[in-house]
Amino acid sequence: MTVSKAQRQTKVKTSPAGKSPVPQLSASQDSIRERAFHIYQSRGSKPGNDIQDWFHAEHQLLAR
Repeated sequence: MTVSKAQRQTKVKTSPAGKSPVPQLSASQDSIRERAFHIYQSRGSKPGNDIQDWFHAEHQLLAR
């Protein structure tokens, strides 16, 4: 079975209720926020795509 890089970077932590595992991603919110801002700037700083920018940044950082 092949494991993707994103799966290798995922750490599993027990949820506060202790019932199910909660994946902890290796990319911090600060690094995602910074990358999303750069994406926003590269689009000409036009508002309205903040969620798309966030997901794009998250995908880029986790693909490393």
